[in-house]
Amino acid sequence: MATADRVIWRDGTFVAWADATVHILAQSLQRGTLAFDYLSVHETPGGPAILKLPEHVARLFETCRVMGLPLSRSEAELVDACIETVRRNPGATSLKISALIASVEAELVPQDPHVAVFIAAYDNQADIIAHHPGEVRTPLALKLKIERRIRNRRKDIVPPQAKMAANYSAPAFAKWRARREGFDEILLLDESGAVAEAPTANLFAIAGGALTTPGDERVLLGITRASLLELADAMGLPWEKRELSVAELLAADEVFICSTSRAVAPVAQIDETTIGGGQPGPLTVRLRDRFAAIASGRDPEFAHWLTLCAPSA
Repeated sequence: MATADRVIWRDGTFVAWADATVHILAQSLQRGTLAFDYLSVHETPGGPAILKLPEHVARLFETCRVMGLPLSRSEAELVDACIETVRRNPGATSLKISALIASVEAELVPQDPHVAVFIAAYDNQADIIAHHPGEVRTPLALKLKIERRIRNRRKDIVPPQAKMAANYSAPAFAKWRARREGFDEILLLDESGAVAEAPTANLFAIAGGALTTPGDERVLLGITRASLLELADAMGLPWEKRELSVAELLAADEVFICSTSRAVAPVAQIDETTIGGGQPGPLTVRLRDRFAAIASGRDPEFAHWLTLCAPSA
């Protein structure tokens, strides 16, 4: 499907891709008050399906509740809208819901607090990446740099559990710096210096066959992270959530990050330390492959994770 032919759900109606816009002086654009959630769409034997749709929509509502963004839509309405948006956009692999204050405002607090909701279904490569110059790196295993200059995984600012645009500004510039140094991704620390997460991904360390992921207090409550913990139980793999030091992370047998966009991504290097011989570790590969089978509808044990979006009969 050509990008120009895609349609976007905007407050209950569908508009053309090029028409899904807001004013340059829109409150959320100027102030960073946009809440969002990002979902993945997969081809399965039963047609296109969205992975963990109800959980993602529930997280968007929790973000709006935590931040006080007055979202007037219901969860059921947005679930149905997501399904219909995927149906109307064949070949989509990504789905993004954005809740924002689109009105032009003069003050920090808007006079018109209406929260507009946009839902876009698209293919990252064909609809976005292909329209920009330069190459996108897709290494087999990632090189991470520990970001020590900023520590914005704190409770006294925008909490990490809220997927707000403002939460990504400082990490975005830090990751940009790391990219220029040859790294693929950065790893954020919390205010005490413990390991937190990557800007858009959670982190797991594996040692002695057991998985460890940082506790819930300083990280986004990732849907993929929760799914992998459920999957680890099914596979008989022990795991725990707890504080993880940098020294412990660097000594791990395996490390991977996970997110909706990356699924399970092995880590080969952190700063100057090679992890697991620089190759994806065996447990990481097992989890990655099992998760991929689930997402593609080839694992009946976890078929309930998928919401089918085949056209109505």
